[in-house]
Amino acid sequence: MKRTLVIPLGCLIGLLSLAACTMANKVATPTAILTAAATSVVANQSFATQVPPTPASPGQAIVHDNLEVTVDGAEFTSGYLTEYGTSREPPTDTKFLWVRVALKNLGRQAHTVPATEHFSVVYHASEFKPAYGHRQDHVDYTSLTSMLYQGSPQTAWLRFDLPATAELTALQFAYLPESSRVTFSPTNYVWANHPVYLWRLMP
Repeated sequence: MKRTLVIPLGCLIGLLSLAACTMANKVATPTAILTAAATSVVANQSFATQVPPTPASPGQAIVHDNLEVTVDGAEFTSGYLTEYGTSREPPTDTKFLWVRVALKNLGRQAHTVPATEHFSVVYHASEFKPAYGHRQDHVDYTSLTSMLYQGSPQTAWLRFDLPATAELTALQFAYLPESSRVTFSPTNYVWANHPVYLWRLMP
């Protein structure tokens, strides 16, 4: 009789052990999924806070580190005369964009004039950096002195080579005081930890 009971009892213990293992596996699986989901949510929340700033209007000034920057003019040309009297034509399927930038030192100490690579024009998903300019009767940005003193504002032009189909209404001008590249990709916020200022080039 005792031997007859031992076999079912052993089977019962084995079945309970198997059920316990199965339950343990079932509990572990959702935990892993929830952890992955939580990571994804945090990442999405992080990206969501890094949206491009609202562009300023032409003529509207921004101030960063006591330097006031204003974009107060923009125009296209299909060619131009340099200050040396030579003619320059744009590459095929492109045209020249000229942006006039005004700088003013609001502080008491001399301020370094930002290098040209801290400015960009954004056209759809593409970024354009300034190119060689020196247009006749226009102060070129690269001709400015390296230091800007209080009470001595400077205004100069930057040249960009853009697709011939570009229109001012589709462009944004960017000033990046602490970096040199800008991208609005939701997976690669180059400027995320640096300030960026934008302007529309049309009212």
